[in-house]
Amino acid sequence: MAFHITQGSPNPLALEPGGNSPFTIEVYVDGIPVEPGEIIQVKLPEGLVFPLTGEVRYMQLDAGINQLMPIESRDPDGRLVRFKAGAIGNVPEGFYSVNVQAEANAAPGDRTVPDGLTIGTTTAQLSFRIGPRHPVEQRVYGVVTRDGFVYAGSGFTAQRTGTGVYKVTFLNSFTSTPAVTATVWSGGLAPEGHAALSYVVPTSFIVAIRDSSHQLVNWDFCFIAMGLATAQE
Repeated sequence: MAFHITQGSPNPLALEPGGNSPFTIEVYVDGIPVEPGEIIQVKLPEGLVFPLTGEVRYMQLDAGINQLMPIESRDPDGRLVRFKAGAIGNVPEGFYSVNVQAEANAAPGDRTVPDGLTIGTTTAQLSFRIGPRHPVEQRVYGVVTRDGFVYAGSGFTAQRTGTGVYKVTFLNSFTSTPAVTATVWSGGLAPEGHAALSYVVPTSFIVAIRDSSHQLVNWDFCFIAMGLATAQE
């Protein structure tokens, strides 16, 4: 009797740090089908774990089967888990779905375990790829007083660097130059006064406030910045 066990597609499975996703396992046996109860062992590479709340399911999509499988054991570090297989036929009729999670501080790169899958005396390779976090949309907005203090909003700091000139710095930098708009907030400058942007970069921007005579003047302003940024934990 010889078992065959393989990691399903996609192979390698790609996750970002902190990401959680199922991967699939296919198994069958040469010759006579095997009754339920065989132990399948999953050994995960460094940086990945079987979560405490993780599940193993046996699935046959065409037959509508989605069965929770019993966990035999899980090592304390979460990198080794064993579960009881159902009946194993001589063709791969379904597949097992196993949760895996990349640790939040896992370094990007490919990871392979030559004996990541084991059933009986048969082993097979298990492969994963950890990539950088996908950027997400970020919006930073607020109100800055004429003295350079944050009056409303979050995710930024502000300072007045000269008469009518202010620097806004983002606490979480954008991955590229964001789209920024700014306007005088209230008071006698409106509508004649205006805010002019300059030096807009992923980490900050400069805004200059001028009155109707185009002279720099200290005044309150509001802004909004939008773009892509690295997701925060």
